[in-house]
Amino acid sequence: MDSDELKTWQARRIHRALFPGFNYLGRLRKRMEKAGFPADDRFLQLVCAAHDAAYALYVHVHYLSCESGAGRAGKK
Repeated sequence: MDSDELKTWQARRIHRALFPGFNYLGRLRKRMEKAGFPADDRFLQLVCAAHDAAYALYVHVHYLSCESGAGRAGKK
């Protein structure tokens, strides 16, 4: 199986399930930046990397959930 075989409803369910963690990482990142964590702080760097990766996954799964087939290699 690969991502092109996911049903649209399955991708939507995954998309919804990813939101709480993605949202938390975004809020944590903003709080850390507001608190003045330096850019070279390892914890801030890891939170930023996790947030960026979660965002990329969230967007990719969103496109898999589109009825139009956006994000799927075999469909246009």
